[in-house]
Amino acid sequence: MSTTMPKKYIWISLLLSFAISLTIHFSLIAQTLFDDGVGRHGEILTLSHASFDFLSTFILAFLIFLLNYPLYKPFDAHYKLNFKKIATSIVLTFLLAFIFAQLFIITKHSVESQVYIHRRGEDLLFRNFFCSSIVLISILILRLIFQKQTIEVENEKLRNESLKSQFESLKNQVSPHFLFNSLTALKILVEDSPSLAKQYISHLSQVLRYTLQSNRKQLVALSEELEFTESYIFLLKMRYDTNLTIETKIDDQLKDFELPPLTIQTLVENAVKHNEISKEYPFQIKIQSTENGFLVVSNKIQEKLTQEEGNGIGLTNLSKLFRLLGNYDIQIFKIDQEFKVEVPLIKP
Repeated sequence: MSTTMPKKYIWISLLLSFAISLTIHFSLIAQTLFDDGVGRHGEILTLSHASFDFLSTFILAFLIFLLNYPLYKPFDAHYKLNFKKIATSIVLTFLLAFIFAQLFIITKHSVESQVYIHRRGEDLLFRNFFCSSIVLISILILRLIFQKQTIEVENEKLRNESLKSQFESLKNQVSPHFLFNSLTALKILVEDSPSLAKQYISHLSQVLRYTLQSNRKQLVALSEELEFTESYIFLLKMRYDTNLTIETKIDDQLKDFELPPLTIQTLVENAVKHNEISKEYPFQIKIQSTENGFLVVSNKIQEKLTQEEGNGIGLTNLSKLFRLLGNYDIQIFKIDQEFKVEVPLIKP
């Protein structure tokens, strides 16, 4: 890490030094400007006296900021602060405050011997030590603020990387299994119905294009997801014919809302994978929206005697995706032989 002092630290130090000096000498400046100019010990106060006091405190505060930068490095979130560095900072800071108090008295008497004769050395030391304490506290607060901001930025980067990884994982989970079944069905169609095979290829290419491009986006409009789902459903119906029906009923006012790509496909595939679909057991899936802005995919439970092999992370990954997007939760219900998943639609 570079030890060069950032310009923004210098500017912040100047502004804080001004604010600290103004706070310490506010009553003196106000007394000089608006009262009769007589101090509490009867001495005559002028604007030059107040200005000299203000300037000396300002310079002291600024020097303390500069002195302590290499010890605290407030803009370095990974810099380790230990007791030795803090102790060194305190010793050097108060030593500087003591030396500055002595220089102040010498300078004051050399410039104007009648100014602040009443002020004893301990009064000046107290003021300087008080100023030093405020500066050290300010540096610590600066360090905490910038560390918090840096950590938040790093967490956001990690969150985005994790989100991309989850999308990639979801995409890779879907594609191989689905592609194998699709190509098997296509082979049969090419032999039996070339014209229908052309439609199948068109829908298959749209599904594959959407699937491969899904990792480029964190969210897509519900209308876009539904358009993709229509092609996906067409491919499923070529495989299951009339044994599978999928009913879609979505409020048009919610079609601009957003959700992770492949959400509906994941839920539909999950239903198809785990349920019996045949002439004896026709299967229906419902895709609906609710008034409170949820998308619901539901089906009657018709468990297969022999379950298909799977990694079982479809719904788990989907749940993680929604949490990463903003701490959203999906709801999974299994009641009275009905399986239902509710996912929140995210307002754009």
